[in-house]
Amino acid sequence: MLEIVNGLNRCWEQKQRAVLATIVEVEGSAYRREGARCLILESGEMIGILSGGCVEGDLLEHARNVLESGLPQLIRYDFRTEEDLTWGLGLGCNGALTIWLQPFDPVRRSAQAEALLQAFQQRVVATKRYTVAAVVESSQPEQLPPGTQLVMQEQDEQPHSPRWSGGLQRTSVRGIPCSLFVETVEPQMRLVICGAGADAVPLVRGAKALQWHVTLIDHRERHASWKRFPEADECLVIPRNGYAALPVSDDAYVVAMTHQYELDRMIVQSLLPRSIPYLGVLGARSRIERMLKEIALEGMDLPEAWLKKLHAPIGLDIGAESPQEIALSILAEVACRKNGRSGQPLRLRKGPLHERNSGEMIGPSQQRWIVEQNAGEKGGAFCATVSNR
Repeated sequence: MLEIVNGLNRCWEQKQRAVLATIVEVEGSAYRREGARCLILESGEMIGILSGGCVEGDLLEHARNVLESGLPQLIRYDFRTEEDLTWGLGLGCNGALTIWLQPFDPVRRSAQAEALLQAFQQRVVATKRYTVAAVVESSQPEQLPPGTQLVMQEQDEQPHSPRWSGGLQRTSVRGIPCSLFVETVEPQMRLVICGAGADAVPLVRGAKALQWHVTLIDHRERHASWKRFPEADECLVIPRNGYAALPVSDDAYVVAMTHQYELDRMIVQSLLPRSIPYLGVLGARSRIERMLKEIALEGMDLPEAWLKKLHAPIGLDIGAESPQEIALSILAEVACRKNGRSGQPLRLRKGPLHERNSGEMIGPSQQRWIVEQNAGEKGGAFCATVSNR
């Protein structure tokens, strides 16, 4: 998402036209799922990928038409039959894609482009999960233009409450029949690394390649510095006893790798009672067992729910030896935890490789849509709020 936002920003600043391509519906097997995006610049440059190169060439031709007309367009590719051969691809993906192409024109349709840019900028700075919908098709485009961005009003929901299901949905807004592409926007993944040793360098670099927000914490000022970790979002220097009260948000994934037993023990003792989703500790199994035994002897109960978030020894079993392999092992385990997966080989997985978000469907009987125009340009996209009261 960050690379798409950066691309939109670049186009806005340089007044370059582009087309935003979004997968809005998938049937069967596909390289990527709903919500995957790429930005097609007028020059032909593409930022991001949708299908590993399977449809991008053809999309480029459709994007040119969208740029000239200024009208969004739905494109469907079906590779489940022998018609696949007409593309000259012979992919055998056994799936179908519906892709929505939106124009981004900072010159001729500046209000529409600005509204789209602001909607996506909001995604990368969001601190809470929210549901967003875009009007893909409308029976009354003058009243409800395709491209309208809808956002559900914030709700006090539990961290693991059901999500509104994503994908292409037929419903109505203010009594206007339309098709919406609905998706849940998650806050940027936050990784906190305690310990600024040399082995933290590839871990920070790998996490940033995944577009995670990375905070590095250490008690040594010359170690926790942007000179050593230029990719880090934050470098925090704390007193040595500060590990007993770390400034960590409840949605953070934490890795303890100070290489000092007492410091790691302070981290474990202070964070286990917290509602963080993941706490990984670098070191041998006997080391963490000793920590837990000492913590228990001091009178702290260790419920099973607390221990489930504890991953020690840290990482997946890939036979990691080098700092780079160890970082890969840790990042893979964190991703498994974040995505609710086991980390087993995909060949052993039963059922589809990609799963839709679980949750309720959005329908006219369940939703009251409150639409407020946010762009003065006729036919331009505008933002709206959604209430499910």
